[in-house]
Amino acid sequence: MLIYLFLFFLIIVLFAGIFLRGTLLHELVHLPMYHYHLYKNHPGLIPFTRYSFGEHSRQYFLHFPPTDQKIVRKQVVVFFHGGGWSLGSPEMFKVNAAFFTDRGYHVFMPSYRRIPFFRYPQIRADLDAGFLEILARMKALGLENHQVTLGGMSAGGNLAALLVYDRAGLKARNINPAIFSGLLLFGAALDLSRLQVTPIRWFYAGSPNHPNFAKASPINYLQPEETLPTLIIHGTHDGLVAYRSAEAFIKKISARQSKNLTIKIIPKGTHLDAGSWNFFDNDLRRLVVKWLEELED
Repeated sequence: MLIYLFLFFLIIVLFAGIFLRGTLLHELVHLPMYHYHLYKNHPGLIPFTRYSFGEHSRQYFLHFPPTDQKIVRKQVVVFFHGGGWSLGSPEMFKVNAAFFTDRGYHVFMPSYRRIPFFRYPQIRADLDAGFLEILARMKALGLENHQVTLGGMSAGGNLAALLVYDRAGLKARNINPAIFSGLLLFGAALDLSRLQVTPIRWFYAGSPNHPNFAKASPINYLQPEETLPTLIIHGTHDGLVAYRSAEAFIKKISARQSKNLTIKIIPKGTHLDAGSWNFFDNDLRRLVVKWLEELED
């Protein structure tokens, strides 16, 4: 009986891998392999400190100091992990932190309250409160003169983009936009109106005619002129965050930003392909390293 179940599962995997690229089923079938690489490449005992910014157990962030203290960087990295605003934790994605700490960066990885019990207004409140606490921690560490490079994968990319592009929100919290040195977006949900219609989207931002829906979509915050160095990576066959979401954002920002905008579209690339730089010494990793080095120049 077990052998038949195994063969059935194998057939499903092969079918999804060959014919269903670009669908949710394809991404789900390959998700165990993603987690395999996540834990296979786990950096082991990497030092970090946890700081809370609220009473809820999800309201915290981790600080990872640079592995090599001899490397002096002008920026720190604030990286938001993925998980559909509902799954994951900073602790699960230490491999992301290690990528940056091995290159001399201080890294801050925030957590936040999750759907379905908390939605956009509460998640946005945690985004702002957590970042203010990170700035306070940077000052305590003597890093107040450092700029911040923001990054995020999937739902995390949505949060990173919301933070940097909502200039009215920054002004309300007395945050100077000049503190940001760059933005890294991997498979990010940038235009919610072009995402797949799923319960996850509804739990996060409500229906398209609700005011929170527009507020939760980074594309709506782009100004007539944008200048922040930005790297966007997305696969054309993303089954979790539809490519058309990134495509609409890229079209709009390209008309507003004439330089410092780097776009990497992965032909037939999936959602998990956009995160492959975490594990493999591939073209994406080399692109990210090159982009970071240019920020330091």
